[in-house]
This record gives sequence, C-alpha cells and structure tokens, in this order.
Amino acid sequence: METEEILNLKNEAFAQITTAQTKEELENIRVAYLGKNGKITNLIKKIKNITPEKRNKYGRTINSTKQNIENLLFERKQQIIEELEKKEEWFDLTIPGIKPQIGSKHPLLETLKEVENIFRYLGYQVAEGPEIETDYYNFEALNIPQDHPARDMQMTFYLNLKDEKGNPKILRTQTSAMQVRVMEQIRPPFRVLVPGRNFRYEQVDASHGFEFWQVEGFVVDKDISLTDLFGTIDFVLRELFGENIKLRFATTNFPFVEPGVDTYMSCTICNQKGCPFCKNTGWSEIMPAGIIHPNVLRRGKIDPEKWGGFAFAIGLSRIVNLKYRISDLRTLNTPDIRILSQFK
Repeated sequence: METEEILNLKNEAFAQITTAQTKEELENIRVAYLGKNGKITNLIKKIKNITPEKRNKYGRTINSTKQNIENLLFERKQQIIEELEKKEEWFDLTIPGIKPQIGSKHPLLETLKEVENIFRYLGYQVAEGPEIETDYYNFEALNIPQDHPARDMQMTFYLNLKDEKGNPKILRTQTSAMQVRVMEQIRPPFRVLVPGRNFRYEQVDASHGFEFWQVEGFVVDKDISLTDLFGTIDFVLRELFGENIKLRFATTNFPFVEPGVDTYMSCTICNQKGCPFCKNTGWSEIMPAGIIHPNVLRRGKIDPEKWGGFAFAIGLSRIVNLKYRISDLRTLNTPDIRILSQFK
C-alpha cells in the first residue's frame, strides 16, 4: 500500500513537470513535492512508522522517487531555457537606439517665475515657509479661533505630530500661515511674497484639488488703503493675462482681513461663454484679498494704530490653467510626458 502511494505521487509529479512552461512553475512544483512540507518529504518523515520488515524497501523506493523527480526537474528546466533562447529574436547591435522622449520645464514652475518677477518689480521679497505647519500660525495667528467655521471650510489634514506646546501639527491649508512668521522676524515697512504648496481635504474636480499651489502676498506700511490693493491686483493680472481681461470685485469675509474682497477675472478658457472650469459663469475666482485685520498685526507684534497693510492670495494652478487655457486642473498633475512636452 505504501509503495502504491509513492508511485501515484511520482506519476502526478512527472505529469506536472513535463507540462510546465516556465521556471517559476517548476519551482512551485519542486516546493510542493520536495520542499520542507512537500508531499515526498512528508512520506520520508513516515519511514519511522513503517514496520521493520517493510522499512528497507519503502526507504529505497521513496529515495529513488525523490531522485527521479529532481532529475526530471533539472532536465525540464534546461529544456525551458533552451526554448526561450530559440525564441529570442536576433537584432543588430549597431542600429541606433530609440531616442527617449524628454519633457520640458513644468508650466507651474515657469508661471511661478513669471509671477515672482512681476512682484520683484513692485519691490516684493520672496520668502518660503514650512509645508508642515503648526495650528497656531495656520489658524490662530490669522484670527481663526478653534470654534471658527472657517476651519471646517478649509478641511485640514491633521498629522500625528505635536509642537513643543503639545498642539497638533498639520499640512498647511494656506501660505497665509507665513504672515505672522514674517512679522515676528522683520519690522515694517515690507512687501513679501510667499509661494508654496497647500493641502486641503477637498473633492477633486476640474477646478479643485487636495494639493494646490498658492502665492501669498502681503504689504505692511503706513497710509495703506483699499485702492492700493486694487491697483496692485489690476497691475499684476494685466501683466499676466494682457490688457483686455475684465476684472470685478465682490465683498467677502475672511477672518484675517477686514474688509475682504474676492477678485473675479473673465474666463480665458471659454471667453466667458461658460465652461466646467468657471462653473459656466464666465468668471473665474482668481485672487481673494483684503486689508489685514488689526488682530493679525497684533499677533505679529505690529501696532495697528501706526501701521496698516493688505494681503492677497493667488491660486497659481488657476493662473496656469487660465494662461494656457487648460480646462481641467488635474492635467497639471499628470506624469504623461506627451502633455508636459507641449509647454516649451
């Protein structure tokens, strides 16, 4: 009975080995029969349970079967290698290779340089800040307390990290977080531009993403008025998009400015006919702004009785879409080199 079991396993293994087409299949067969817990290995472990008069014959049979399987595995492996070598097509090593495609500078980077140059002309200095920010600089210092509804609107990514005071760290939702950081370091008057990535838990669509680029700008000086802000916005956007664009402003509410304004520009993608990017309104929100709230100045240790200022934020990704007439913001995040190579 024992030798019949060995013979059945041998026939079963031989059938599988002879029909195997890859080295991986052969390895799986080897493990199934000869591995640590393989079928043949388990029979070898049973030798001690065989009666003495049958043990000798059983041992010789099973060892012979093991050797036969190993030999057939080796032979079939060599056959597979030879078959693969025959299938390989001959090719001329002297033929020039295929030239790899190369892209170009990303439109976000090129547009950022253009924006920075415009503001440098206006006397702004460029600063950078951390993408992993504290709750204090991202919210509290900007006059956004814990219970303020603006926190819900910004849909923050919280990290499993704490600052030195035990407060949670976050992925910054706005480059405005640099306002008070800068105010703590330098004294007015100053003009500062802060470009960088921001993160919000938002539904991704043609004009929104959970990761986006923003350029924050703010000025602190004496005798600052709303007309200074409007003049700056008008100059910058016409430098970027040309004199023929249309602009309009609407009042809005941001905790860190008072009053607050929203800037809308005629949609260059559809020429104000309506498209998914402008939500079929013909107007694209481009540059929210306002006069810096006195509480923010106080957080930065600046006396609001002596100094005033304005702040604005430019959606850099939106500028790129409107400038190159890209109807979907997600295009800028694609790794497809065929798309990137168009921006030369």
